[in-house]
Amino acid sequence: MLRKKGQSTLEYVLVLTAIIAAVVVVASQLQKKTSSTLEGVVNATGGAVDRLSKNITDGL
Repeated sequence: MLRKKGQSTLEYVLVLTAIIAAVVVVASQLQKKTSSTLEGVVNATGGAVDRLSKNITDGL
């Protein structure tokens, strides 16, 4: 009876470890994708501001 309980505890620990590892991997990938997306948005916004500024100063 004790052996079954010990085996069950070990199984829970292994499953919990696998879940935590999966969460860490997904969070890492999400952070990379979010960073890349935000960098693209910043670059696009900067380009639009530069064009707008140039159009405004050329019009004056």
